[in-house]
Amino acid sequence: MTFPKSTLALAVMAATVSLAATPVAFAEALAEKENKAQSKPVLLNQVTVTATRTEKNHADVVQSIDVIDQAGIEQQQASSVPELMEYLPNVSVTGGPRGSAQGVNIRGLGGTRVLQVVDGARQDFSNGHRGTYFADPELLQSVEIVKGPSSSLWGSGAIGGVVVQNTKDAQDLLEDGQHLGGYVSQGYHSNNRRSLTSGAVYGMQGDVDWLLNGYYNDGENYELGNGQDLANSGSREQGGMAKLGWNVNNDSRLEFKAQHLLYNGLVPSNPATIEGTSSPLVERDSKSSNLSAAWLFDPESELINGKLQLFYNDTRYQEDRITKGQKDNTRYKTHGLALTNLSIVNSIELVYGLDAYQNKITTVRDTTGSTPDSRPEGLDGQSATMGSFLQGSVPLARDWTLQAGVRYDHFSAEDNRSNPDVTNKKQTDQAFSPSVGVIWSANEWLTLTASYNEAFRAPGMEEMFSTGTHFAMGPLKNVFVPNPDLQPEEAKNKELSARMAFAELLGEDELTLNANIFHNDVDNFINQFTYAPAFGSFGPPTKTSWENVEEAELKGFEIAGEYRIQNIETGLSYGQTRGEDKQSGEALGNIPADKIVADLAYLALQGDVKVGTRYTHVNDQNRVDPDNTVDQYEGYDLVDFYASYEPAAGSLKGLKADFTIKNAADKYYRVAWQELYQPGRSYRLDLRYMF
Repeated sequence: MTFPKSTLALAVMAATVSLAATPVAFAEALAEKENKAQSKPVLLNQVTVTATRTEKNHADVVQSIDVIDQAGIEQQQASSVPELMEYLPNVSVTGGPRGSAQGVNIRGLGGTRVLQVVDGARQDFSNGHRGTYFADPELLQSVEIVKGPSSSLWGSGAIGGVVVQNTKDAQDLLEDGQHLGGYVSQGYHSNNRRSLTSGAVYGMQGDVDWLLNGYYNDGENYELGNGQDLANSGSREQGGMAKLGWNVNNDSRLEFKAQHLLYNGLVPSNPATIEGTSSPLVERDSKSSNLSAAWLFDPESELINGKLQLFYNDTRYQEDRITKGQKDNTRYKTHGLALTNLSIVNSIELVYGLDAYQNKITTVRDTTGSTPDSRPEGLDGQSATMGSFLQGSVPLARDWTLQAGVRYDHFSAEDNRSNPDVTNKKQTDQAFSPSVGVIWSANEWLTLTASYNEAFRAPGMEEMFSTGTHFAMGPLKNVFVPNPDLQPEEAKNKELSARMAFAELLGEDELTLNANIFHNDVDNFINQFTYAPAFGSFGPPTKTSWENVEEAELKGFEIAGEYRIQNIETGLSYGQTRGEDKQSGEALGNIPADKIVADLAYLALQGDVKVGTRYTHVNDQNRVDPDNTVDQYEGYDLVDFYASYEPAAGSLKGLKADFTIKNAADKYYRVAWQELYQPGRSYRLDLRYMF
């Protein structure tokens, strides 16, 4: 099926004349569900965020935070959590179209440089070319994306930002006066004939609330914009979550959560590439289990409003290298504790606490059918971190607020193997992460902020302790050389922002604008590199290691806004990041291309119906590393259409239908720095009934 050029031109023109922000913000357009038929959409209502380690009004924080709420999640019908963030300025999805390989890049930093948090629990898994985002969007109530270094609150890993995922909760899903509810949902994505089935039941009896949520997804290979299939891109995912909350008394609440997520797919060992000699086909099964128990205590005292959380993550990969008959196993476990408290003393807000967590990795690499030294050696290591933090919010004058904080972390990593190649089997280090920011509420429509944040990322156990064969080319081998003396990566970010909010400019309208300028210096970049050519100065490299090699400079800006007049909503955002090696002056790799996202939507039938179109323009990325084999990554233009129907009253109340045409022009394109091209046109439909 093809779209006439006139249709695409009209869609692009309609979208590009819009004036405001990212499409995910439109989730705030509808008022409370029960009163929706009599209310009007609003943009200026308050949004609460948890990425600040305590619930806080979005307008009262100095950090740059984007929020995707449940309505935005349902409207996008994304196949993975990273895909939810692809329309945000200065954010791109990495790893190609296979969900098992996807991650996010924020302002030029991705992978383990972006910390992932689910319901307050760190997600530290990282090993080789294996995915790290396991939750399905169906389980999520909201996603918060913190842009820029955030170690003063979160510790190691947050030098690029933080992705906070909050799962669904019975208290949020139940309407006023409702004690039992649930939903069933069935979705379909045409491109890869993907079926998505999910459902939940939840309730509240007296002081106890509970939720059971599950999903099952099954899809075939993706079809690219050139009409060809991406081989071995089908997958099957399933999972479930159980939650229990008990309000013990007026001062205390206990919360328990158990989550188990499964993935199965036949993919290249590096799912971000095509099958080849260096990336053979692997039957991959992953299991991610998460347990959490929390005590929330809030007595009648301004000094105590706290949370004590214990959590356990257990991630397992079982892999069958079908061409070799080799079976590998990877297991990564995290035990963690987080204690946070909020105290208010004479209008001064203090958030402080302790974090303690231990990570342990064990891997088994099968050498069946090959010599023992032809593959990487199994890992057996552990790391431990103890951290404490304090952040204060101090009114300086009527319109000025100072936010400052500091965190101290002590961390260690140890190789448990008896390996003669590793002489230094344990590393210990420490880090201080300060932050300071000023908020000036200049008037009722303008807020200005200035901030400085430092952050760090401790080297991973794989980076420090890997040994054995990396790859082989006939009789020539490339072997890992361990480097347990790696230094932590360090980031120092300076940022200015302006937030504007207007109402009744033309009558029954609202406008919000946000602009940020940032300059992030990152030192001691940890990079993997190969060296020692086999024949003097030429031939394939024989060694691979990780070293602190780069001093990077990342700078850029983003501007986003949203505008509503009566039943019309528009949006526009633009993000630009530049990266440079401060020593050589050369461009850094993995810097997202400049991106514009424009959106236009119309609400009809008192908000029951919403139809819209989205236009995305991504510039050419010609600022590439000289050593890269690609001269430039070509830009592209995408058009999406979407529609939602959710009656607020009548016999169809409880029904919700979301329809999306993603990549409507069937473009054949790839995201900068990715090897694989993205899927072509996809019709996506989700029917949901809540009771």
